[in-house]
This record gives sequence, structure tokens and C-alpha cells, in this order.
Amino acid sequence: MRRSLGLSIALILSLGFAAGSCSLFTHEQPTKPLPVVNHTATMDLTPGIKIDGLVELPPGFTPIVGQPPMWTRRAQEIALTGSLQGQTKVLGFSGPGFRHYRLIAADGGPGAPHGKIVALAASPDGMTLAVAEAEPQHVNVVLRYLISDTGETTVATIDGEFKAASLKWLSPGILAVGLSGRPADAPESMGMIYRIHVVGALSSKEVRLTCEPSTLVFSPGGMFAVGEGDQNTPPSLFNVQTGECRKIASEGPIRVLGWGSGQHAFLYSKLAGRYSGAGVFRYSIADGTTDVIAVSSSAAAYVGEGIVMALGNRELNERVATSTPDKRVTAQIATFVPRQGTAIVNTLGIPTTPAMLMASTMIFSPLSAELAIQLFAIQPQGPTRNIVVFSVTDHKAFVLANGSARGVAVIGWSPTANNLAIFDGDGVNGALAVLTPPH
Repeated sequence: MRRSLGLSIALILSLGFAAGSCSLFTHEQPTKPLPVVNHTATMDLTPGIKIDGLVELPPGFTPIVGQPPMWTRRAQEIALTGSLQGQTKVLGFSGPGFRHYRLIAADGGPGAPHGKIVALAASPDGMTLAVAEAEPQHVNVVLRYLISDTGETTVATIDGEFKAASLKWLSPGILAVGLSGRPADAPESMGMIYRIHVVGALSSKEVRLTCEPSTLVFSPGGMFAVGEGDQNTPPSLFNVQTGECRKIASEGPIRVLGWGSGQHAFLYSKLAGRYSGAGVFRYSIADGTTDVIAVSSSAAAYVGEGIVMALGNRELNERVATSTPDKRVTAQIATFVPRQGTAIVNTLGIPTTPAMLMASTMIFSPLSAELAIQLFAIQPQGPTRNIVVFSVTDHKAFVLANGSARGVAVIGWSPTANNLAIFDGDGVNGALAVLTPPH
């Protein structure tokens, strides 16, 4: 029997956000100047936050859902993947205030001169960007060397008809390439995984997959890959060494949220289907079992050895979330080890709904031990987007930005410092904000 987030757990600690207030006096001027409010494309930044960069982007440059900012060149540059006039472009921002920008890759341009960009992956040190370029009947794998504006090398050309491509750096010198479709030299195969050695003499190893994949998400060590599924392909788990597969769920798609240490389990979210409700789930690779982590939520992360933190509400269950997706609830964060003991539930104090929780996202920074949450909320003026930082160690939260829930926003932590990049846009205006959250 499924349980909602916190249905049988104690509410140990509550947390509310503090907001400033002021009194209004007719015909009187305030005794102190009002705080200066800085703006992104769709949100107001909370006064007092340290702003490391706030850049207006080229008109019409819009974020692509699922493509967070990439910190490149040893975190000295931020690469943003967006859409501009129907083309995918990657722009790099660096220098004082991140105001200098250049074109890193584009459909019909750098990295994909003859086709379209279908996958991207920055190397562990951020000095190389791998690009999968799709052309009719084949896919090229191109390395863009980010120390310069022009350096690039094609390391593989794979003939065949493919519907999805995935890239993952397994180490500084090994790139994994996952392709869904039929390679020309193996028409009986439903997909392939290639391990390409890109340092020194080029070499590659290919593994044919035993069932049809979709877009693949590789585990951190590259032992496994998850096909997230689509309308025609169920989600599956693949052994990268052998190509053997195992069905994860009866229907997709799913979205992989994170992997536990040792690659023994992973978290994923999915919308409601014929056989299960919407929410976050944990899949155990050892025994092939699935646990419900949070009902009607798409935000969760591993924050320690087996420790999960998930966004949700302890009053929700599958029936309530499905029958009343616009029910007003309060956003909460639960901290627990799946299948073990009682959770700690922190109330954020932000009104939301099951449908809005399903649109929210969460990412974890091991360096600062903080969560960055994109949380959608109910307000009198209409739905809003809030960028919230939550400390894993002291369970304190702070709203960095908020505004009307229009357009798209993506967020990404710096791997070397306590900085958060926010890229938002509404199809007309776009902005990059680089912030240092308060401690």
C-alpha cells in the first residue's frame, strides 16, 4: 500500500520564512530609502543577497527545460543552453560580473556545423564540451575545446537512424554515448552504448542493448544507464558492460533525479498513469523493487549516505492528489532514509498545490550542503515561481527570487563555490543571475 509523504511520520520541526513589513502613512515620506530590488527576466531578487552577476541576455534567448547551466573552464565560465529563433545555441558567460559572452555551440554552427545539437555534456574539469550532432542517417560526436573559440574535433561518426542520443563523461578521458535506434551496421539492434577513449589514440567499445532504449541517463560511475522511456517505450535499466536490460515501470516517461552512493538505487519522478499515481519513487537495483518517496512531487535528492530529502506535503495521498490537483496545501520538506524509521518534516510556509509540486524541482550542492528548489506557489496575483535555498545542516530556508510563473527557469550550483546560477526567460527577455546565498 502506498503512503503519502510523511503520512505516518512525526512533524518534528517547523520552519517559516520571515518577510519584512512596513507601515503606510498618508502624505508622509519614509524615513529610510527603500531597498533596491534587482530583477531577472521574470523574477525579483530578494534585497540584500550578494549578486555576483546579473546579465541581460540576447532578446528571445530562452532556456530549454531540462538543460541547467553548465559551469565550464574550471567554473570560470557559465554555459547556457537555450533556444533562439528555433535553433539551439550554447552561450558562454565569463569575466567580471559574467558580462563577457561568446558562442560555444549552435545548430549549424560550432559543434554542429551540418546538423542539430541533440545532446551536450561538459567534461569533469569543464574544459571540453561534448556535442552530439544529428544529421540524416548518422550522428557525429564532436569535442569543443573551451580554452579557445574555434578548437574542435570529431571523435566518432555513427551511421544509422536514431531517435535519441545521450552523453556522459565517465572520466576525464572516457566519454559514454547512448543511442536509441538502429545502427547501420547492426540493424537487428535496438540501441547502442559506446565508450570512447578521447585522450591519446582514439578508441571505442560498443555494447548492443538487448531491449529498446530511450533517452539514457548514466549512473555516476557508468555501471548502469536508465532509459527514461516515452509514449512507446517503457523505462528500463541497462547494464552498460553487457547491454542487458530490465524494465523499471510499465509506462513512462520518468525523470531520473539522482543516484545513491554505490549506484545501488536511484530516485525518479513520473506523472500519473494508468497503473500508478504521480510522484517521486526510489528504485533498488539489487532487488528490483520500487518505493514511494513523495506523492504528487517531482523534487527529491540524495543528500548523504542513503539520506533522501523530498518536497511534498504530509497530508497528501494518491487519491487526494489525483482527485483534487488544485487543493491548497503547504510546501514541506521531509528528510529520511527510505525503509528506515521516522522522518523529519520541515514546513516551508509557502502555499502550493499538488499540481504545482509536480512542476517543482530540486538540486543538491554537496559542497555547501544546500538544496536549491524551484517551487511554484499560489498567490493572490496568480501562480508564482520561487527560488528557495534550504540548508541541509541547520534546516533553514531563504527565498532568493520570486515572480510570476511565466516562461522557463533553470538553475545550477557551481561545483567549486557556493554560487547558484539562475537562467530564466519568457521568450522575449532573458537573464542570467549568479548569486551567493546567505548562510
